[in-house]
Amino acid sequence: MNIRNLIERARDSQFLIPMVLIAASLGLAYATNYLDEKAVSAPLLIPGTVKGSRTLLSTIAAAIITAAALVFSFSAVSVQLAASQYSPRVVQEFLRDRMQQSIVGLVMGTFTYSLVSLATIGSAGSETEQADWTATTGLVLGVASALAIVAFIDHITRRVRIDDTIRRISQRTEKAFGAKQHKPTRDGESWNIHPETESTVARAAVSGFVQEIDIPQLVAHLPPGTIARLDVWTGDYVIEGARIVTMWSEDGSAVPHLISDAVSIGETRTINQEPGLGIRQLVDIALRALSPGINDPATAADVVRHLANCIRASFLAGNPARVFTTENGSRLVAPHAPTVGDQVTNAYRPIRRAAAQQPMVLKAIVVSLETLDDEFKDLGIDGSHLRREIEAASEAVAAYEAAESGGSP
Repeated sequence: MNIRNLIERARDSQFLIPMVLIAASLGLAYATNYLDEKAVSAPLLIPGTVKGSRTLLSTIAAAIITAAALVFSFSAVSVQLAASQYSPRVVQEFLRDRMQQSIVGLVMGTFTYSLVSLATIGSAGSETEQADWTATTGLVLGVASALAIVAFIDHITRRVRIDDTIRRISQRTEKAFGAKQHKPTRDGESWNIHPETESTVARAAVSGFVQEIDIPQLVAHLPPGTIARLDVWTGDYVIEGARIVTMWSEDGSAVPHLISDAVSIGETRTINQEPGLGIRQLVDIALRALSPGINDPATAADVVRHLANCIRASFLAGNPARVFTTENGSRLVAPHAPTVGDQVTNAYRPIRRAAAQQPMVLKAIVVSLETLDDEFKDLGIDGSHLRREIEAASEAVAAYEAAESGGSP
């Protein structure tokens, strides 16, 4: 697993940040105990004896562990709401909430500090010894945890709002497309495969989602004169033994185990690695909103407007390269790399079909895509994919209006 995948897993982790803060609280407890033993003075410290500090810390520990249950409950409810009301794919966005992870860490860190301080306070002196540092730090952490819990309640109630969720996913998707600026490639180059040559196949060692493909490493491992076809793309789910790369080489040599190492396979998908996942999440929200059980076309229309920002970022990034050549005569072809046309189709076709009886959503598709097409004309970008969707949505609107008036389209 490469560094980038480890970073993505760390962002999803509900354990990492709390663990760091709990570890910091352990060090803080021993540090304040040491300062009290050395009778180090400082302004604004709250005077406190060992006995009084123990009472304070016991109260803080009891209150904090009760408040922690509230934080955990709100976190569980937000995830459940995201899965049931929006889409199971959106759950990841709630798990990656840095504020949620930090507040859980702060609350549990305060609880840990109180427990460790209770066990170590006054260990080197009598019950009348001063514990100013321990008492003051415990009080500050207790008040900070109380404020953090209030802030968390405010944060989570705003975060579960549908408009906030749509905006957040859209912005992440735009950013992911912007990070994948593609250089033009000569896709028209020939890559004839001689039928008399035998192929060698690199297969998946495990099942899972293709998280990342290291094209430079992949190409570097190709023997001279080899023609290779990449049979998967980022976001595809593969089973163990599935084709990853098929190679044709004049001498029949290949390094399938090295090539498979360049393709990272894991358990989850992320928008940073696969911007198309963000489009899929937004489409899921729109389809859920258009379902008979919810029937909320206004939300679906809002999704359509935000999708336009994602599609714009996709067009500005350009099509990913599909042909990669090296100086030693080897060549890699990636026929499954999604084009901007694929992104347009994936974004609007499912919504357009589901919204056949919702002219508000269809008109939102027409207006947003016409706006993009108008901008792309000035930029010299081919907007034919957009115009096809505009035409299809316009026809659907005309068919609906004709059916409503009792005429024919």
